[in-house]
Amino acid sequence: MRVTIIVFTIASCVLWLQRPAFADKVSSDATRTWFAVEIHVGPGWDDSISPYEQAYFKEHSAHLKELRNAGHIVMGARYSDVGLLVFVAGSADEISVLMDKDPSIQASTFSYEIYPMNVFYPGLVGDKK
Repeated sequence: MRVTIIVFTIASCVLWLQRPAFADKVSSDATRTWFAVEIHVGPGWDDSISPYEQAYFKEHSAHLKELRNAGHIVMGARYSDVGLLVFVAGSADEISVLMDKDPSIQASTFSYEIYPMNVFYPGLVGDKK
């Protein structure tokens, strides 16, 4: 029993140390809320070319990288033909201001929808290996 407790304690410490660096900043600010932002193809999407050839696709990727580096985006993923970003922000309006600066949004290559999240199973999502 004692060995099990020691192993569990060590494993918990290792997992805690491996969490993202921004986790402390995110969890310590009670005025910020989690949001899901779904990204869909917009009316400016051209079905005849690949995603990487779409208008402002490279600028879109660069914009998302800037938001991630600034700590606005907690994680991003794709499912089906939808992009999913998880933001931490003070309001949905704050996210709209950030997303509306994306050249691909301005060009209608992509559109987005914002949904407040109620996180009931907090955890850690690791990098893709």
